[in-house]
Amino acid sequence: MNISLVGLTLHVPGVERSLNFYKRLPDRSILFHMPGKFALLKVGSPRLGLLQDQKRPFHVEIDCQDLDATCVLLKESGFQLEGPTTRAWGERDALVVDLMATLLSLARHMDRRREIGDA
Repeated sequence: MNISLVGLTLHVPGVERSLNFYKRLPDRSILFHMPGKFALLKVGSPRLGLLQDQKRPFHVEIDCQDLDATCVLLKESGFQLEGPTTRAWGERDALVVDLMATLLSLARHMDRRREIGDA
């Protein structure tokens, strides 16, 4: 079973303002954008998410090839999980909070997202 760190999502007070800042980075593209709520950029290989939320400063995204099998292994290892859950955009994930209250999102991340330009 393979898992891989694929990105980081910053929890920000204003998605549009943050998006305007980060889209100036070189070698980046916008993969997904829900105005006022969420934006996902590809910066080189990893992804950077911008989420309208101030409950925590960020969360870590980990990709796994088999979400259900990964969840079973984590539960057997003593982790407490929330999910798996299917999100409105079709992605399934499970959430774990570490000892420092950092949220980890485990998912088989969708490969079919298309770049939408700079809009």
